[in-house]
Formats: sequence, C-alpha cells, structure tokens
Amino acid sequence: MSLPARLFAPDREEIVDLDSWFEHAPPEKGLPQWKDGYSAKEQARAWLRLGRPSMPGELYSAVAHFAPDADEVYGRPEHQTCLDNYSRARQHDLFACLRRDGVMTAAVGIEAKACEGFDGTVGDRAAAGPPSKKRTRCNLLARALFGREVLDEDSGEVLDAVLGGHGYQLWTAAVGTVIEAQKRELARAVLIVHQFRPQTLDAPLGAGDKRDWVTALSKNAAAFDAFAAEFAASGSITRQTEFVKPGTTLDVVKVESYIDA
Repeated sequence: MSLPARLFAPDREEIVDLDSWFEHAPPEKGLPQWKDGYSAKEQARAWLRLGRPSMPGELYSAVAHFAPDADEVYGRPEHQTCLDNYSRARQHDLFACLRRDGVMTAAVGIEAKACEGFDGTVGDRAAAGPPSKKRTRCNLLARALFGREVLDEDSGEVLDAVLGGHGYQLWTAAVGTVIEAQKRELARAVLIVHQFRPQTLDAPLGAGDKRDWVTALSKNAAAFDAFAAEFAASGSITRQTEFVKPGTTLDVVKVESYIDA
C-alpha cells in the first residue's frame, strides 16, 4: 500500500513529475548526481512510480506502525534544517509529515543511499581544529542522541570510540528530523535510511560504472546497525542541548528498494 503525497520543493513549487522534481529540488551537485542508479534520482522515481506523487509502499509499511491512521503525506525534497548556529544546515534527501484529516501525526526524515556511504565517520571530524566548529557540532549531536560527548574540543581526542565510529550523516539526519518534529510539537519522529540496490549484485554494470556495490552495501549495513543499536541502548529518546529539547522519541528504520524494480 502506498500513501497519497503532495511534494513541495525548497522554492515552494509543487512537484508532480521527474522534470519538476529536478527543476525545483535538484540534488546538491545538480546533473552529475541526477542519474539512473544513483540515490537522488532513484528516490524521485520511487515517490513517483505510480505516475503521481505517493509515499512508496515499502516506506509506508515501515512507518505505518508509528502512524497507523495516516491518510496522506506532505513531503519536501532537499529540505534544510539548522542544527545549531554553525554554518552548514542539514539537507534532508526528503523530509515528510504524515497527516490524518489534515492534522500532522509524525515527522519522517529520509536519508537515501545507493552506492555511497554516510560521509565518513564522526571521528573523522576530530582533525578539524579551531576555528572550525566541527568538533563542537559533533558534541552537540552526541549529547542530543546519547547524552555524552564524543570528542575533546581542544585536542581532538576521540573520547568514545564507539560513537566516533558512527556514520556522520546518520547523526545529522537523526537530529535534523527531531528538530523538525519539535518545531511542529510532534512527540514522535522517524528516521528512514532508504537503501537502493540492484536486484542482482553480480550483474554487469553500465559502461563506465565502476562502483563496488558489494562493499558499499556491506559498509552501509554495518554503519546503520551500529548506530541503531547504540541509539536503542540509550533509550531512543533525545536529550537536552542548546538546540534540541529532551524527550522526543525517534524510531530508526532501514528500508531497501531495488533500483530496477
């Protein structure tokens, strides 16, 4: 089962097909990222596969438990969320609100992946000393999700090796989704990692395509499992920081879709 959707771009134009998606909500790097088999275009194809905007059935199945009475979804591809007072915002592959009778019931953040990882690890940011605020941001994210810091902001020492090994985009996606839920006074948020993959991993790749799907999928699965397990062990709720309120429940799920489905 899919869920009827209305999709709006950052410029507030409504998205109704692939052309309007790319025109009004292109991926960050534009045309080079808008290719069949790559996450930006595959996500768009999934939301438009019925010939009209709708939440893909596999995604709806994943969130139906959290919002069983939802009758529509409003989505915003490439939506940005300020995580703190420092430079770069979180850019959601798609942020959505599930609705029932016009009332929002749950916030959903989507991190779409094909044959790419989660922008390195949290620990990778340790080398960025002042004036960079990367260490500070990592600690803000860590405190919001786990209630403890991950890096020494002065020396760059990794204080928690488990947290330091987490995929960085999983943290920004999680906290960005929570912040959007809290803006709307929603008690529940859901983060979906939407993993696209070929049906057959040993099939020939297209001309010039040298991507290593087996390695990428294995690494992404391990990164997701590590993050999800640690967050569940911490209680699956947010903690107080300067930018995040405590007590929001965040459910973390992974959904796989075939590229050639």
